[in-house]
Amino acid sequence: MVFLHPVYTAIFLFLMVSSYLEVYVLKKKTPIFLFVAAAMLVLVGGFRYFVGADYPIYKNLFTGFSLYTTYHDVLDKALFRHTSEQIEWIFVLLNKLIFNAGLPFYTVTFVMILLSVSLKFTTIYQNLALPVLGAFMYYMPLYFFEDSGQIRQGMGVAICVFSFRYIKTRNLKMFLLMMYLALGFHKTSIVFLPAYWIVKIPMNSYRILLVIVIAILLSPFETYKVFGTFIDTLATQDVSDGFMGYVEDSQFGQSVAFGLSDIVKIIFIYMLVAYDKPACKKIPYYEYMRNLAVFGLFLFYIFRENRIFAIRLPGAYMFFMSVFVMPSIVFAVKESVKKFLHSGLMLYLFLMYFNFSRVNGIGGNFTTDKYQNILWKK
Repeated sequence: MVFLHPVYTAIFLFLMVSSYLEVYVLKKKTPIFLFVAAAMLVLVGGFRYFVGADYPIYKNLFTGFSLYTTYHDVLDKALFRHTSEQIEWIFVLLNKLIFNAGLPFYTVTFVMILLSVSLKFTTIYQNLALPVLGAFMYYMPLYFFEDSGQIRQGMGVAICVFSFRYIKTRNLKMFLLMMYLALGFHKTSIVFLPAYWIVKIPMNSYRILLVIVIAILLSPFETYKVFGTFIDTLATQDVSDGFMGYVEDSQFGQSVAFGLSDIVKIIFIYMLVAYDKPACKKIPYYEYMRNLAVFGLFLFYIFRENRIFAIRLPGAYMFFMSVFVMPSIVFAVKESVKKFLHSGLMLYLFLMYFNFSRVNGIGGNFTTDKYQNILWKK
């Protein structure tokens, strides 16, 4: 049996106990739980050393950006002008500023995860009645893939998630500004642009099921190819080789095999359909979060035949599915059902811990024998 490093296991146990206290004992939001969890996540992720399959590549790019990319190249990229630089401009700028200040590479990982976790946890606390459960759903395993792996996309997702406040208030200018900033970290953020209008589509249990069934039926036909080369430009080859080094089909359930994620998605879809009405009645803006989650499922199944697309392109939408919608449903249902659903999610997270540790944890150096941290590295 494989375990994650004790620092990760401690965070897992802390969130599990905190979630139990939040749901059954305190029965209210307790910000100290999120603050402690966020601090722990930033420390173990921000100061990690050669942890995460993309880490070596980003470390090499750190020097390359500063030696071979000029500030004029960054400006051209920011203004959407032609440039040979392929990596998004805000990320390049951040690397150059840190490198030119004489600071080490772990400053980049620290700043990135500090910003990402702060934006995500702020939005979680503001929009969930059970924010610790939401943070727990994020931690296992999104935290490892996004903020301790694909750090550019993790930051792009964080800004997309943060933009939800402007979707709610219907502030289009600020939402578009957030999209521009998100694109400055990862170009797949453009997929979240329709979110501003998707939230307003009238939905019910029947329509949710219909949308998902249509996507599943269309999946084998690779209908996304009608967009031509546009979709192909969203696939990032610069770090995907490293990323794919520790991703396998039992985790995501891509076209190669039926995996754990498929079983989880079936359960999530059932919850979406079965408990739509109570959640809509009890949770403010639940309809908005639900619509984003449904569209994420739609994208996942549409892109299912393409491994990279199915994982990366629905990222921000699927974040709303697991982190926002599932905890909202748990809070909205009656007490007997609440206990059943909460216990089910705890079991899912428990199994995910060992599934992730066995495959992805080893490949990404998250395990006891491989994890290193600058703060206590010999």
